[in-house]
Amino acid sequence: MDSVFYQRFPRSKIHEVKPDFMKFELRDTDSSIANALRRIMIAEVPTIAINLVEIEVNSSVLNDEFISHRLGLIPLTSECAMSMRFSRDCDACDGDGQCSIVQLNFI
Repeated sequence: MDSVFYQRFPRSKIHEVKPDFMKFELRDTDSSIANALRRIMIAEVPTIAINLVEIEVNSSVLNDEFISHRLGLIPLTSECAMSMRFSRDCDACDGDGQCSIVQLNFI
């Protein structure tokens, strides 16, 4: 019966608050509530990701698709992430992902 109590009445204590950082303690709850809170906080951080990778020469044992996929899984933070537009929302192109206005190139 104690687990029902913990699930419904978690306690939190805030230790430190900064504009981009917060330290708090979560007590009297199970791990599913803590995990849900963690996932919500991660989802609220604006990130950008690598969408298109062109590999010219690959001398590693990993194939190009694997490397491209792994690069796309890296969340990149940026000050400009909230002001960026999706290529599908761009008025200057037809939304095919080949927009020169919304595209970044790394060399």
